[in-house]
Amino acid sequence: MSLITLPSELRYKILASVIWAPTATLYNHLDLFYQDPPRIRLRDDWDIWIPATSPQPPALPLLLTCRILRDEVQYLLHSPTAAQKSHPYEIDIVFIPKCGLFPTWVCCPLPSQFNLDTLQASFRIMDVEDIDDEVETVGRQGEFLRRYHGISSDFNANDKYYPNPPPGSWNFYRLLVSFLALGPRGLCSPAYQRKNRGSLLSSRSRSPPRYSLRHLIISVTSKEETERDEERWERANCGAQRFLIAHNEDLPYGAEGEEEIFPGPPPNDDNFAQYTWTGPTDLRTVRGMHIHTGRDTLGHADRYGLYLANTLWALLDFGGWLSRGLGLMLYESILDDITFYVDGEPRPRFGIDDLLLSFLERPEPPKPPRTLTPEVAAALKVWKEWVVKWRTWRKLREGCSGGGVLDDTCMEPEPRPSFDAFVRYLPASTWDYDPNEPEYSDSDSDFVSEDDADESIAEE
Repeated sequence: MSLITLPSELRYKILASVIWAPTATLYNHLDLFYQDPPRIRLRDDWDIWIPATSPQPPALPLLLTCRILRDEVQYLLHSPTAAQKSHPYEIDIVFIPKCGLFPTWVCCPLPSQFNLDTLQASFRIMDVEDIDDEVETVGRQGEFLRRYHGISSDFNANDKYYPNPPPGSWNFYRLLVSFLALGPRGLCSPAYQRKNRGSLLSSRSRSPPRYSLRHLIISVTSKEETERDEERWERANCGAQRFLIAHNEDLPYGAEGEEEIFPGPPPNDDNFAQYTWTGPTDLRTVRGMHIHTGRDTLGHADRYGLYLANTLWALLDFGGWLSRGLGLMLYESILDDITFYVDGEPRPRFGIDDLLLSFLERPEPPKPPRTLTPEVAAALKVWKEWVVKWRTWRKLREGCSGGGVLDDTCMEPEPRPSFDAFVRYLPASTWDYDPNEPEYSDSDSDFVSEDDADESIAEE
């Protein structure tokens, strides 16, 4: 008996168990050190380190077998009533101070899929000293930091970067917009990033992002305890610490200017009270008191979660970073909500429709930000009117509300407005043409897209 002769219900269960199988295992601190080949940067000036070998999507071989299995796999991947809802795409992201972010796809059936139901982004905190202490090979201590030393991981928000966030904050933003603009494939292929580098500059496009996401789950896990923690504390108290972690530079929470750059929801506004962070956020030590004070709070998962939430709030707030064009893609790509968890405990939920309505109804501030020039304000007003219509149409089209049936009263809105006024505030590395980057070569790509698979099948 072959697979295609089984009853369709049983065959769907078997196919679902295959296409939603994990594409990678979670890495611990020593796995990252001994990973062969070593990780590479997603872009030359980003501290986002991805596996050198792209993951092999479980759904792709099934798409290349026969038309029957291809159609059924496509149904499981794209139908809102199929098994997709119970199987989120999942990415594991390790944050290491002084180094940056280390993302790994844990569950990614098809990197070229356009419309996703749920993405779960799990953030873990690690310490470069944990890695260094447990490397058994003599003479290799300190090698991890030398190999993955960050060039854009400074979180000190001083006047040098104002009004832009510090370099370290851009790593999280680039990770997010790479996924929203390029889909899962945008986080596993430097060649694909180079080929589509202009797509990240969403304000210059006349079309909305091709990729959509209903639910974004951001989960933060505290730093794992290790057997050598007590020994490390004794060494630090004696002034023999090898890797100093400073609040002002290496950590996104507690750095100078953090509250000014990412203030989060207003504390005394009842309209936004539901978005207040509910977990403990006080730093356990006074910054600057000890040489190792940064390491005291390194594993503070609630502070890291609060930082991520405040960063997203700044992108969604019409009076903040969205006025610079940086948050447009969130409203255009995330259809339902963003939910936060810390060590499995729920934290605030950002309902995108509710936030959009609240920001639209909020009175204009008496003194607008200096980046909100009359030109930008006019472009932002046009975009607000367009995005409300477009989100309503898109959610009905995707079957996210009501019966999912389009009628004559909900026609597709006008083409997306273009905002050249925003371009001046975007980081230079997201421009369409970067003379410092090598040209894209087809030989660089080791990924086969869904479209390529369909073409291969058609030729048979």
